[in-house]
Amino acid sequence: MSERGGRLCTPFDGLATRIRFAGLRTIGFTSAVFGEGTSTLTLGTSLSLASLGLAPVLLADANWLQPSLTSDAGAAFSPGLADILRGDADLDQVVIPTGQALLSFLAAGDTSKGTPPLAALPSVLDHALSRFGTILVDLPPALAGESMVLPWAASLQQLFIVVRSGVTPLALARRAIEEVALERPQVVLNWMPAWSARGAAAPRAGAT
Repeated sequence: MSERGGRLCTPFDGLATRIRFAGLRTIGFTSAVFGEGTSTLTLGTSLSLASLGLAPVLLADANWLQPSLTSDAGAAFSPGLADILRGDADLDQVVIPTGQALLSFLAAGDTSKGTPPLAALPSVLDHALSRFGTILVDLPPALAGESMVLPWAASLQQLFIVVRSGVTPLALARRAIEEVALERPQVVLNWMPAWSARGAAAPRAGAT
């Protein structure tokens, strides 16, 4: 989580700047289905926000269906968000520092007991806001984890729906927006540019 040399963060700087100037402090990223690049967008935007150097940023993995950020961080067996929501851990005990200045990570936590109760979500967010300037949350797809996404949608200041341009059927994107009952949906188009000479392409994002 420490890449800042342009390959990972730069595509998301515009979205990070938009979040900053809108004064948003709690932001979630979801999608219609898996494979939209939601986790990459959440990670890239958090790195960009942290690079602004204005306030500490917390990246939280709440995608209990497919916690890829937690796996990539090597924190699959670490206590995290699920344990906090169950009252089995405290935020200050489980937050993980990263290689990026001002960026901390909150792993998904123990999912073996099923989806954690979300009644304590508002108080957990309030406590996190006392330590961090911005909180970004990676969420499961709305059409696969509606019961998990809806409480977050009600508690966060902004929820972005990630849509992979040219791939995600419009009908599915509309269903996702309806599922989370957004009055003014904020959609992030995620698309891939042409392949580079190295055979790799960086994701790009555009918000509407």
